[in-house]
Amino acid sequence: MVDELGRLATREYDVTLPDGTQGRLAFALCDLLGDNALAQHARRRQAAAFGLLSFAGLPDAPASTLLWVRTREGMEMTTANADDQPSGELQRLVARYFIVFFDEIKDLVPELASLPFHLKDGS
Repeated sequence: MVDELGRLATREYDVTLPDGTQGRLAFALCDLLGDNALAQHARRRQAAAFGLLSFAGLPDAPASTLLWVRTREGMEMTTANADDQPSGELQRLVARYFIVFFDEIKDLVPELASLPFHLKDGS
């Protein structure tokens, strides 16, 4: 799947928070070589990869899709439209699913599955 944002792969996961709340996470891997503002931003950040993450049905989640950028140093997530970052509990859930997503797309970007995973504070 390729579109104007250069989505190369997408995955959706039905998830359950510890309190039983159910929702969905939708991940997209985008083309780092794309000719768009998001790809240019990711290249300036010296990204190994970048993409989009959206949430459905999850409390304390950003209302708008957020941009993720994976550098060698860690993961950066940028919200849009003055959204707050996901809550701590939701960030932990998202981190687990990023690991699953990166493993599932390792044929497209092999180094994603091998980079250590942690979220950068203040991103």
